[in-house]
Amino acid sequence: MASDQRAQERHSPAVGWFELFYDLVVVAAVTLTNDTFLEEPSWVSARTAVFGIFALSWVWLLTMLFNNLFPGQDLIRRALMLAQMAAVVAAALAIDSPDGLETGTAFAAYGVALLIVVLLIASDRLVARPGRAPAPLNPGVLVPLLIAGGLCLLGPWLTPIPSYVLLPIVLAVSIIPILGFQYRRWQAAGLLRLDHMSERLGLFILIILGEGFAQLVAELHRLGFIPRAGLYALTFLVSFALWWIYFDGTFSERTELGRVRWRLSLLGHLLLVFGMAGTLDILVLLTAGEELDFGPRVLRYFCGCVALVLVAFALLRTTAKGRLQFPGWLHLASAAALMLVAFAFIDEGVADLPWVAFMCASAIIVNGVVSAWHDHSDSPGGARARFAAVLRGAVD
Repeated sequence: MASDQRAQERHSPAVGWFELFYDLVVVAAVTLTNDTFLEEPSWVSARTAVFGIFALSWVWLLTMLFNNLFPGQDLIRRALMLAQMAAVVAAALAIDSPDGLETGTAFAAYGVALLIVVLLIASDRLVARPGRAPAPLNPGVLVPLLIAGGLCLLGPWLTPIPSYVLLPIVLAVSIIPILGFQYRRWQAAGLLRLDHMSERLGLFILIILGEGFAQLVAELHRLGFIPRAGLYALTFLVSFALWWIYFDGTFSERTELGRVRWRLSLLGHLLLVFGMAGTLDILVLLTAGEELDFGPRVLRYFCGCVALVLVAFALLRTTAKGRLQFPGWLHLASAAALMLVAFAFIDEGVADLPWVAFMCASAIIVNGVVSAWHDHSDSPGGARARFAAVLRGAVD
């Protein structure tokens, strides 16, 4: 009987359909937050977008870790996660680009989203599951979340601290104890399901790219034609290259999950989400010929987003493989070159659009080819392995 249960767990999907639905909702909220900067590019809106994406991604990560450590899909859990989805979307909708966060609504919704994680942990003790202990009421997790949720609900009314200062305090209070100390205990005890974590992160990246395609199709359908066919084709190539780097050149099937530095990898995924969302948003508006509606800095922002994507891939390669290798150094060199171009050679207008778009797209595609080829050639059946075997045979 026990062997049958283990076999069923081994063949069951690591990620259930409800978790995938949850990811779709959070990705929609994250991309909405990124649009804050595009609507009115400025340092204030950029700061708001960065903090917003970081905060919403942290709620997603908390809930993902809970489902990772304590799998289950009971009715109480689904009801709480539905409520959390509503709170996350409400927080994203409450972001106002000229004035930063709409203090009352945004912080209240975000506080509710954090406190629902506490309720998830508590509710797990109400559901009996054969063969699994309920989620412990761990002070190392509950106390930071209760403090952070309380600061969100009461802070805007009890303190004159600006929202752009209060939110980092909330994030530090909740993140440092959990990822800094509690996560280490979970990892040391072997409680984390690495296959589940890898699949959830990969699906999140896939959904971000899918959201970019959906925006492109919706915008072109509204226009009724394709203003720039060349950029339309480049969007497909760039999206494919991003998938290629991630799934073949970074977190491929050959990656040993037990050796991945997961906490640093989570930071890399956060940078990747922000960079990919901006890259795809800019590609959509450039393809639709609407860049003039988003201010003169749009091309510099585009280069910055592509550079951030490449830096994130370099970080992810280091966490997954233990070293940068040649593709990682190429990622960093390409990112530096793009930032140099962005601030030294691009004017405030959009006259440089054709060559800038081609340069950014080419950088992603070339990095994708090099990264995937290097990873494949290093595999047991790859070109390097075969060449090394031939050399050993010749020496012998």
